[in-house]
Amino acid sequence: MGDRRDGITWVALELTRLGEKCIEEGYLSGEIRRLLGVADADPEWPVFIPSRIYEKRGKTITVHLMEGYAFVATGLDEVVYFRLEQTKLVQQVMSSRGGRGIRRLETISDQEISDLRRQLNQEVANDIVPGMKVLVTEGVYSKLEGIVLDTEGDHAVVHFELRSLKVISKVPKVFLDTA
Repeated sequence: MGDRRDGITWVALELTRLGEKCIEEGYLSGEIRRLLGVADADPEWPVFIPSRIYEKRGKTITVHLMEGYAFVATGLDEVVYFRLEQTKLVQQVMSSRGGRGIRRLETISDQEISDLRRQLNQEVANDIVPGMKVLVTEGVYSKLEGIVLDTEGDHAVVHFELRSLKVISKVPKVFLDTA
């Protein structure tokens, strides 16, 4: 096992009302990456928004686990994160004052973010219904999109269609995200 200090850590961002609106419109992650200056170099820079928006029976459903917050991976100069407070999207970056009043980022472990992801997936799993398009987040079918055919307790029966293969499989609902 590696040194825990080498693992990913996260910074909490308290959002402005405009930042929250960007969540509802679906482009906050990309905008945060752009403001951090990583959008071109690393368009997959980790950003976690503890909200999910999806369609269910023709209605838009929004699930907020922690309304008004977003999380972004550390790894850049601290000043880059603090600069987000000068934008219209971020109210404040969670930090503390160290010796001599110098501000430093407060970080959150990857395990805590993983727990939040699981909680959010569980919330969404409760709303998985036949006909819904889903993306598998873990397991054998990870990263595949499919259509829910049926639900059976904690599992969904999902139809996957690949170029040369059609598969119907039972997948735990907590492994599914709305596509």
